[in-house]
Amino acid sequence: MEPKQRSMFEWAMLLGLFFFITALGASLWYFSNDKDIKKPVVGIVLLGDRNEEGWNAPQYRGMKKACDAMGVELLVSDNNSGLDGKCADAVRKMVENGAGMVFLTSYSYTADGKTLIREFPQVAFGTNSAECRGRNMTSYFIRMYQGRYLTGALAGMRTKSNVIGYVAAMPNSEVNRGINAFTLGVQRTNPNARVVVMYTGSWENEEVEEEHTYRLITQEKADVITYHQDEPMAATVAEKMGVDYIGYYEDLQNGSEHDLTSIMCNWDRYYEDIVRYYLKGEMNFVDNRWVGMEADLVELSQLSDAVTYEQRTVLKQLKKEMLAGRFVFAGEIFDNKGRRRCQPNEVIRDEYLLQHMDWLVKGVDVLE
Repeated sequence: MEPKQRSMFEWAMLLGLFFFITALGASLWYFSNDKDIKKPVVGIVLLGDRNEEGWNAPQYRGMKKACDAMGVELLVSDNNSGLDGKCADAVRKMVENGAGMVFLTSYSYTADGKTLIREFPQVAFGTNSAECRGRNMTSYFIRMYQGRYLTGALAGMRTKSNVIGYVAAMPNSEVNRGINAFTLGVQRTNPNARVVVMYTGSWENEEVEEEHTYRLITQEKADVITYHQDEPMAATVAEKMGVDYIGYYEDLQNGSEHDLTSIMCNWDRYYEDIVRYYLKGEMNFVDNRWVGMEADLVELSQLSDAVTYEQRTVLKQLKKEMLAGRFVFAGEIFDNKGRRRCQPNEVIRDEYLLQHMDWLVKGVDVLE
């Protein structure tokens, strides 16, 4: 081989060896660091225990299932009161551990939320409370009031005393919205019935909930009970006293004929949609994300055997109407003080429903 040819050959060999070593090094670096690639991190703050059935466990299970399906690391902090700063402390720890989005799952976190969105402008927040807004904060919820309307219609058909008891946490927009939708459903099937509400002042206070339920049944003669609390104490009392009841957030599955049905949420499907928005960088593009039966996110659990064929037929028809576009809060509506809140050809806007429902419809009595 001539010197010039040898030189070219040697250069070609060296160049090939260089590319081989470079490729091998890049490959080894990639695979050695593959396990170190950090997953997106999402946090969720719960008012009660993550295994507490009612409100907290379905929230936790739904978020965990969504994060597992999408390869997202989930940080959970439960048993956080919204009155002592525990929520804010929990969020700070989550952000320190890489959380880029945090879900605040209680209305009680409104005050902390207003502080946190300013403290962490780079973090995306989701909140169940529509009363906290920010560039990096989106209100999210499921249109539970649609299920309330249907169960109100069922209660109106079931009651014989024309008194329906409702144990409720506190008179905020969320709770009042549910009471009003329920009462409008009652009036759709039984204009003579009234809904008697007792507020407990807390999301969880089993002693007070038990006392209120007992009073509604024994003194007010309510023969159907429902509630808006984080646990089903009202249903437990009603079952012991042989009174029909309607659950909330969870399928009570006790096999009793008095367990008429429960309003259910498919939180995992909803959370998966929200997490997907976050991963795309689109979570905070709107003020609120509010969906319901039209997306199969609200449904009723299996009806009790005590619910008649005729009553089931009515419920199917009402659901069909809603899916076809009939609004719950539409047409002429008066509050229980006699003031007209909705005109005959009007629909109450979402913004008002979310933030300004500080009144109760005609047909609701509140006991102190």
